[in-house]
Amino acid sequence: MYSRGDQIIHPRYGAGTIVGKKKMTYMGKLRNYHIVELVGDRGEVMIPVEVATDMNIRPAIEDLSVIEEVFAMPPLELSDDYRSRQATIQKQIQTREPEAMAMALRDLFWREQTDKLTSVELKMKSSLMKMLSHEIAVICADMTVEQANSHLTEMLYRTVQEPNDAPPEEGTESL
Repeated sequence: MYSRGDQIIHPRYGAGTIVGKKKMTYMGKLRNYHIVELVGDRGEVMIPVEVATDMNIRPAIEDLSVIEEVFAMPPLELSDDYRSRQATIQKQIQTREPEAMAMALRDLFWREQTDKLTSVELKMKSSLMKMLSHEIAVICADMTVEQANSHLTEMLYRTVQEPNDAPPEEGTESL
């Protein structure tokens, strides 16, 4: 399914590039492994080829347009009830889909500009920044994770400075 040079997102280890394959014996069974070099000089991981799809590994986004499109939409106004708000954001994070994570980050960032975030929400925001920054760094070969983080932050500030409309209520669709 994946081959050398493919940029992937591992649900636990994050973004990386497949740099090769290796055959190894594990528990008496010969297996093929993808060797994945993680972004940010975080080393390599080996993923058994036969279970790569079962592990919810997905291809990295191809370019920044996915994130830019989400950031261009008006943010959703999150619930005033922190439990409901955190549950909504947690569901978006758990999908590991770039659109949902970008939406959660945009909405948390917007709320932070207009109200306070709880400590749990600050951790969620930090986690989203890290995941998306790593994904940006893997697709933009000339960009470090730190530069990707700065670029993502700039994109968020532009969203706040150039709001399209007032945020719609939570659960409503924005066009």
